[in-house]
Amino acid sequence: MHSMPACGTMRAHTGACEVALASLTRGEIAWGCAILAALRDHIWSTEEPKSTEEPKSTQWILPKILQLLAELTTSTSTITL
Repeated sequence: MHSMPACGTMRAHTGACEVALASLTRGEIAWGCAILAALRDHIWSTEEPKSTEEPKSTQWILPKILQLLAELTTSTSTITL
């Protein structure tokens, strides 16, 4: 059984992305997508950033997450990591 990676800081968000990418690479597409979706939702839900980390995640990590999720929903055979 998998456990969801922590979210909260830029470092945690980067780590969660790495876990998601490792899952996708292993062929665990559903789990990788679940991590990416949870991370996307977490970043989006932070209306008032608690630290300077959240704007960084919105600027640098969120676009990559959205791109990966879009690629995964269109075709699971051509994932660009």
